[in-house]
Amino acid sequence: MDALYQQKKSALTRDRIIIATLECIIEFGYESTSVAKIAKIAQLSTGAMQYHFETKIDAIKAAIEYLHDKRLADRQRDMADIPASEDPLAFGIRVYWEHLNKDHFLAYQELVIAARTHPELSAVLRPAYQKFVKAWRADYSREIPVWGHNQEKMDLVADAVQYLLEGLSYGRLNDQISDKDTEKLIRFVSDMLTDWAADNFENPDP
Repeated sequence: MDALYQQKKSALTRDRIIIATLECIIEFGYESTSVAKIAKIAQLSTGAMQYHFETKIDAIKAAIEYLHDKRLADRQRDMADIPASEDPLAFGIRVYWEHLNKDHFLAYQELVIAARTHPELSAVLRPAYQKFVKAWRADYSREIPVWGHNQEKMDLVADAVQYLLEGLSYGRLNDQISDKDTEKLIRFVSDMLTDWAADNFENPDP
């Protein structure tokens, strides 16, 4: 019983550190995130923090894995019941955009920008991102079965949704694009991609 209790306690502490790491990145940025600051947010001693994650990059790696798992789980939850009146692709675009405006994606943006000049971070971020994209593509294939006949076109649409919306999200940093213009762009992207998908998936090449 004591061993089981200790395992649960250790897992909870680890989770606290991971959440604190993301909070630290959001509040201070990657450069200013440190083991000491993470430990303070997690309300732990530095020694207790390093028992679970010896270095900053160790905590960052765990935080990235948590971040991607959280984003996938949130998306699966929100896409579970697509209204019958809604086009699945248009609905998915709106759901993804809502997720890109949450703190979790803000933390990811900070990490992507920092990775440009930090090879160690880049080496951690790249495989985690590839795993995320693979899982995201699998979700799309399951949600919209008609796409399954042409994986190449499905991937093209998924890439367009992801990179157009994520690019717009970066443009929203520091309010560089107004809310009004943002909404216009979201509608434009949605209309453009749903029209293209209808032409290419409902009437596939023979």
